[in-house]
Amino acid sequence: RLLVTVSRLAKEKNIDLLLHALARSPRDLRLVVAGEGPHEEELRGLASDLRIADRVVFAGAIGRDALPDLYAGAEAFVFGSVTETQGIVIAEALAAGARVVAADVPQIREVAGEAARLVPADADAFAAAFAALGGPPSPLEIERAQAAAAPFDQGAQARAMEALYEQLTRTYVRYTIVP
Repeated sequence: RLLVTVSRLAKEKNIDLLLHALARSPRDLRLVVAGEGPHEEELRGLASDLRIADRVVFAGAIGRDALPDLYAGAEAFVFGSVTETQGIVIAEALAAGARVVAADVPQIREVAGEAARLVPADADAFAAAFAALGGPPSPLEIERAQAAAAPFDQGAQARAMEALYEQLTRTYVRYTIVP
């Protein structure tokens, strides 16, 4: 059973929380940590200290073309950061149909809505969520994830930006041109 996280490996990304949660989780769970960063060696040391190094794969940087398959091939995409400002990686995972387990913070809630399992940012809560996964996402979960991601695809974002520009242009013209 496979869990995946994709992140820059930095302290503020809270990957250590995921490692502590994995240590409290069923032994058949594995975690792939995709990404690079200044905190990598400390995270590898923590995995060793927690005696889960054999259950964690530090995969390094993964090409953007390979990410959808990585997300979709996992039982869940997991994300412990409480400092995320945009949640783009959450939208990417959802677009691939991944089940998401993430820290319950407003910015993640805004992106994921009801399509993610949001839990308090503590190891016991994450471990309980991991244990409750019960296999790959169902077709309904995949459909719900992809629907939650739809507003964030490039086309939807471009249309929203175009509508905003049109509104601003009409407002600007209305208030700056006197007949």
